[in-house]
Amino acid sequence: MNAKSTEGVKRGDTKVRGFEDPEMDFQLLRGLGAANYGGGAPGEVLNAAAQVLARMEEGESPAQAWTQAFSEFAEHAETLGQQALKQGHRISARDHLLRASMYYRSAEYYCDPYTPAHRRWGLASREAFVLGASLLDTPMQVVQIPYKQAWIPAYFFTPAADADGSAARKTLLVNTGFDGSSEELYFTAGRAALERGYNVLVIDGPGQTGMTRLHPQLKFRPDWEVPIKAVLDWLCAQPGVDTQRIALYGISLGGYFATRAACHESRIGALIVNSPIVDLKAYQLGFFPPGMADDPPELKLEWFERLSRSELPDHLRALLKIAFFRFGVESLHGWLHMLDGFQTGKDLRNIRIPCLSMLGASEGGEPLKQAQYFREHVGGPVHEHVFSAKEGADAHCQMANLPMSAAVLFDWLDDRFK
Repeated sequence: MNAKSTEGVKRGDTKVRGFEDPEMDFQLLRGLGAANYGGGAPGEVLNAAAQVLARMEEGESPAQAWTQAFSEFAEHAETLGQQALKQGHRISARDHLLRASMYYRSAEYYCDPYTPAHRRWGLASREAFVLGASLLDTPMQVVQIPYKQAWIPAYFFTPAADADGSAARKTLLVNTGFDGSSEELYFTAGRAALERGYNVLVIDGPGQTGMTRLHPQLKFRPDWEVPIKAVLDWLCAQPGVDTQRIALYGISLGGYFATRAACHESRIGALIVNSPIVDLKAYQLGFFPPGMADDPPELKLEWFERLSRSELPDHLRALLKIAFFRFGVESLHGWLHMLDGFQTGKDLRNIRIPCLSMLGASEGGEPLKQAQYFREHVGGPVHEHVFSAKEGADAHCQMANLPMSAAVLFDWLDDRFK
């Protein structure tokens, strides 16, 4: 072909572009991170983000733009999954559905928790995950753990080579935090654990995302040893679980929940916290502007609709709404008063098992301070790993480098559970 001119060549139109708002940028990173283990595709996540930016430029609020864009990508991926399943393409169906689950979770994140749509996107995330995970080679059990006239939602995975449950295996119990879900835990820790031969139980406790979808009347509680006792009662009764090798892993605010549980529960053989939180109130105040953190004003839920963005920035509005919802309060002062009870205090010395403390170097001064307190006051041996920017893992929960996070966690745990 000897054309004197061409139509041109380029690499594509998808752009790597973030957000000015730090929280939105982190949520974008979170979506990209899950792609490491099948919870998304960079092209879809980046194109959804581009739609968010375009909608914001047209005047939509950031939360509304985000929810709309990611719910559309979720519905599209779910449709592809359902079509592939009908045509007998099980692997394609699995991959589409697992991505859809995480896009629905992204839509749920910024959706107003007091609206029906929030629950709708959450249940859609659960349903897409259950169907997609049923197509995995690794066996999965959808679990309902009895708890206070309700049940704790969980998923129990067993390595495929041990599907009959004949071998007693080491087991990882993973607890999410403020806004994660047990479905997301499969991508952030579960699959990596299964690849290394662990049983995996991922849970949502009272007040956490997966449980509020199903039991919205149950809220966060400081004495997390109570729900964890119910979980361990169930787990220790399962065939194939070596009850001497059960590790508890708390992610994000799960760092508090797991630490609090380990202070009072003797059946835990090792504790991993990412990151360690010993004072939840101080940690949460770290998200506030300095002046507001020092002297928080009163803010009531009923005022939110009439407060302008300059009076209540979008990221803080979203944080407070979901906090009020999950803690069951209606004012800032009510929430802060409740947070006074979310501390481990002197009970840290009761933890005499091996502990791994994980945190990113860029998480801020308060997490680093609490990690130091954890290291100095826990009764057992503590190994600490602070992830650096050079490792590409300095963000909260190492969302930018989950394989590195998994390597540190499981290499440490393998050495203790030999």
